[in-house]
Amino acid sequence: MLGVSEEPLRQTPLHGHHAKAGARLVAFAGWDMPVQYVGIAEEHLAVRQGVGCFDVSHMGRLYVDGSESVSWLETVLPARIASLRIGQMAYSVLCTTDGGAIDDLAVYRCSSSRFLLVVNASRATEDLEALEALRPRDGSVVIEDRTLQEAMIAVQGPGSLHCLHQISTIKRFGDLTPLGFFRFRQHREADDSWLLSRSGYTGEDGFEIICPAHEASALWEALVAAGVTPIGLGARDTLRTEMGYALYGHELSTEIGPIEAGLEWALALEKEMDFQGRTALLTRRQGSRRLLGLRIDGKGIPRPGYEVAQDDKIIGVVTSGTYSPSLQAGIALALVDLSLVDQLRQAAIIIRGKQVPAQFSELPFVVSRVKRRLRKRTVS
Repeated sequence: MLGVSEEPLRQTPLHGHHAKAGARLVAFAGWDMPVQYVGIAEEHLAVRQGVGCFDVSHMGRLYVDGSESVSWLETVLPARIASLRIGQMAYSVLCTTDGGAIDDLAVYRCSSSRFLLVVNASRATEDLEALEALRPRDGSVVIEDRTLQEAMIAVQGPGSLHCLHQISTIKRFGDLTPLGFFRFRQHREADDSWLLSRSGYTGEDGFEIICPAHEASALWEALVAAGVTPIGLGARDTLRTEMGYALYGHELSTEIGPIEAGLEWALALEKEMDFQGRTALLTRRQGSRRLLGLRIDGKGIPRPGYEVAQDDKIIGVVTSGTYSPSLQAGIALALVDLSLVDQLRQAAIIIRGKQVPAQFSELPFVVSRVKRRLRKRTVS
């Protein structure tokens, strides 16, 4: 339409490397991002069997500081913020007042009063708006958005530890072997701040590195020179789906809250300090909609929005679906009504009008190999 112009896509500090490598670039949450380099299945297996690196610089990085940062975050997030030690992370959900999700995020405790919130790129604006609306105006809490000043690279796979020990710029963090899952280390030189955590979105042992934007290229080049495979967003999605990890806009939304998404393990519903959405979350516990895993029998690839049936009765809908390169089968995460489901019996996913047989499956679909094994979710 004449007179209407679209915002140009943002580019991460590593955009030039992706273009030079011939990656297929797509618009994602306002960023120009690599969806694949050589192929999703090949990149997926490179992470499961070796080591891959992801440019996740598009994710939002919001720093919270101030004399009341701890008590304020306790009222904002359903996590035990005060009990986090410096160098420890937590997974949490920023909830709506009615128990839905504004976003899911990772919380890092960087000092006694300073915290880092890493949020989804697709929700960064909404997150900042929601946090600013809740922030006290007396100066006791400040929020700084450093997304554009920093880069973030994930190194994932069974070979990640060995690989990082060979990278000179990573040696500033010392021996990474004893670093536990959801723990991190920091390093500061002048105005340059680095952070390395043992974390990720793949279910493999791995690390995520936050560094100044101007240092990202050298780190990426060193990783690729060491034999690390660049991985796009396509394989990132198949890897997380195999693990049953939630993706905002699929398993979580303002309508689908953490209770329905099977994330109650991440909610400190009984903590002393009240927080946004607690009353509604406790009420939602009584509901019957929950996230379950499904594996296709035979051929067929489920996609988001496909209906799930049992005995010709619609019992739910697929939130995420894909072909699993590890299992060589179609897999799905589906939001179903437990009051209508017999999880011990076969179900079906309706693909192009045809009921394709599927079995309920434990989550994760494949074994987690993070440093400290995550709690296993079942369909019981």
